[in-house]
Amino acid sequence: MLASTLVFCVLILSAQAPARGRKGSVLQAWILTAAAPLATGLASISRAVSSGVDSVGDLFEAHSENARLKRELGLRDRELFHLRAEVSQSGRDHRLALAAGILPNVIGTAPVLLVENRAGLLSALIGAGSGSGVVPGSPIAVAEGLVGRVVSVGRSVSRAQLLVDASAAAGARISRTVETGVVKGDGRGGLRLNNIPTTSRVAAGDAIESAGIDGIYPRGVAIGRVSSVARSGSLFLEIRVTPAASFSQLTDVLVLAPSPAVTESPGGARSATP
Repeated sequence: MLASTLVFCVLILSAQAPARGRKGSVLQAWILTAAAPLATGLASISRAVSSGVDSVGDLFEAHSENARLKRELGLRDRELFHLRAEVSQSGRDHRLALAAGILPNVIGTAPVLLVENRAGLLSALIGAGSGSGVVPGSPIAVAEGLVGRVVSVGRSVSRAQLLVDASAAAGARISRTVETGVVKGDGRGGLRLNNIPTTSRVAAGDAIESAGIDGIYPRGVAIGRVSSVARSGSLFLEIRVTPAASFSQLTDVLVLAPSPAVTESPGGARSATP
């Protein structure tokens, strides 16, 4: 009790006694001194929490900005893709238009809907048929050269045999030596030039064009270039030809009027839905 009374008296006196060199009482000074570390700690915690909140806010803002930039980049990529597609299509249309002025008896253009490869039998569905004047035997070509010929016709869709088909053939001529032979597809995207004798001066790089002797393809249309020449023990050379047309990238073709020999044949005018 005595100690409690003494402490109480000291507190009363300190509350009344003025602090040295400061405003307020001694008790207030003691309280402020004792509370200073606690206030400092609370201030540090407050600053840390505030900094953390700001960091989280900055992080969310950065994620939001990143998502916005990704959306804008995706939009720009799509726009660039469409622009490139339009430019590419415009270029193809321009080349086809130029080729249409050079190739004989062009009926019109047709989109390539599907290219099929079944065990070396290569064919294509094109978006043109009897309604567009297409008949069986109509050759098809691109600006670079011959592609093949139509074999069956529907009202709006036709099937064409590609020149690289294993069973396809066309009369051909070596432009430099003017020698004629037969180009056949190998079923793997390449061509062979047959019936050229070993005495020929044909060489790699020579241009091969249609000879117009098969009654199907017109004369003078590019077929490809000689890639290799080999002399075997037979009477004829083994000649490989790289096609002028890119058969793996067919998108549109030119349809030509068929040879009179095709239209005048007994079965030349028949058509069938592919």
